Amino acid sequence: MEKVNEINKTGCKELLVWRMFLAIVLSIIFQFFLMSIIILVTNLNPINPFAWMLNTWNVIFSFRMWWYFLLLATVTFLQGFMCSKDYLNPPKYMSNRFFIFCSMLGPRNVLLCTLYIIVGGILTWLHLSLKGGPYSSLTKNCNTTDGLCLVEEYFFLLLGGFWSGLYFFTKYNIYAVQFLQFSIIPQTKFSQIKRAIHELLPGAMSSAVWPALYFTGFYCLFGAYSRSFLMYLIPFSLEDEPLDKISRLLNLSLIFYLWLYGSLFVIMANTMHLMFQASLTEWIPFDIERHSVFNNEKLSITLAEVLAMEDIPIIRQLGYLDLVTLAQKDKSRRGLLFTLSKPGGHPYNWNQIIENCLSTIAEYTVELNSIFSVKEEKQLESELNPSGVYQKPYQYHMRSLAASTTKSMETPPEATSDQFFIRLYKNYKQNVIDYLFSKPLICFIFGEQLDSKARHVLSKSQPIVWAEDAISSLAAVSLTEDPYGIVLKDLPKIIETLLSIKQALDKLQKASVLMRKPVSSDKVLRQCLTSLRSATRRSIYRIVTTFKDFIDDLKLAPEIVDQLHPFFTYRE
Repeated sequence: MEKVNEINKTGCKELLVWRMFLAIVLSIIFQFFLMSIIILVTNLNPINPFAWMLNTWNVIFSFRMWWYFLLLATVTFLQGFMCSKDYLNPPKYMSNRFFIFCSMLGPRNVLLCTLYIIVGGILTWLHLSLKGGPYSSLTKNCNTTDGLCLVEEYFFLLLGGFWSGLYFFTKYNIYAVQFLQFSIIPQTKFSQIKRAIHELLPGAMSSAVWPALYFTGFYCLFGAYSRSFLMYLIPFSLEDEPLDKISRLLNLSLIFYLWLYGSLFVIMANTMHLMFQASLTEWIPFDIERHSVFNNEKLSITLAEVLAMEDIPIIRQLGYLDLVTLAQKDKSRRGLLFTLSKPGGHPYNWNQIIENCLSTIAEYTVELNSIFSVKEEKQLESELNPSGVYQKPYQYHMRSLAASTTKSMETPPEATSDQFFIRLYKNYKQNVIDYLFSKPLICFIFGEQLDSKARHVLSKSQPIVWAEDAISSLAAVSLTEDPYGIVLKDLPKIIETLLSIKQALDKLQKASVLMRKPVSSDKVLRQCLTSLRSATRRSIYRIVTTFKDFIDDLKLAPEIVDQLHPFFTYRE
């Protein structure tokens, strides 16, 4: 069985690797197309259209253009390869600011930041080199003296390209939550790309405004030091007036090109994520039953096995997407779930699917409860000890001493001594930890952030939405499509599981532990919470509406029936 699981995981990873490779290639092709459009626009010559098109053709298909683009494509491929690991591995939970800071300085982030900076510089250098004009080279022949003089405008734009890479790496990889979003209405890969491109272009233009202004201000303050450092490394002369003065920086053409190249970098970075999202979220139909060839190790991957792959989140999400599609749109595949195995007569397919769904929802409910349970403990501790003075966790009364003495008489002296020292060590350790966390600075750095916990849990809500919709839809159609009644035995457990997650979501909504500071991903995460609550209510209503005439035959616990009462009266 372990060998089969390893083969299945290998097959899933091969599928994902091929899709990610296709996404990177599509991103590079789009970059070439966009670069050609930019060259066409910058070489605009309406007086002589034939010469305009001929010059554009010569630039695009020149050896220099392909050499430059090959270098950019290589770095872009490495950047995409580094980003692709975010979609294969489960997201890590950063419980405090110290872990977040350590992850920012990790080897992967340092390498990815370096690639972002290099890509930003190469993108600007490529466009400046192909455009021609006064900003096409770092140096020029001096007019007053012999030798080479620095073209500071070129240096300004090139440094701005490096700045764009650093700025948007920080924005997209440090202060934002990157995860794949599945479209509400199923769409093909190219339909998603076509629709998102129209939203991408205006968004990139507005996103590049502030970094361009920030860099202009930075160069006004520190441009002289940057220029002096470059001229120290390479003996250039400077015959023009320095650029770090406000009168020289107020050059609309220069600021326009800085903004334009920043916009192109935003488009490139967002296009990479868009291609990954369109490629990896495309629906895959999985097998309900296993099919294998005799004496052949190439085995089919079943839907139940995919739903259990917690270490590959995107494959698990695709499995739940296929399950909800099957439950709502594919009657022929639903029939395979409502069949009995031969020989044996067991609902093998249904048992595997429902076991995975219910365990997934139950585990997620525990995670939801863990968010506000920590907050309730903090509030209870503050209420019991409002002065902030440390209180001993144990109070020694005569009754407690008598009880402990009796217990000591029942246990061997050596065991009692060992337990005493272990308990003493644990108490001392906990006292030290409580004392350290009572200090504001230590608590700020190493204390657990409840908002981060909520973000982490809500970012994993999409499979839960599909699991709830899938099992409730299967339960609803089983009334007419399940000839053996195999769903009825699990229906009470389904109702109990859905009510449990509803209670957890209601507590989370009332606890108000969501993000305290607005960040770019808050809107998405609030949408995740809204979708989760809507899916839970919708699933319960779907089951109640279908089985309301048979609710007494399900033998539900009285408290479960009381919780279902608002759904019977449509007041929930």
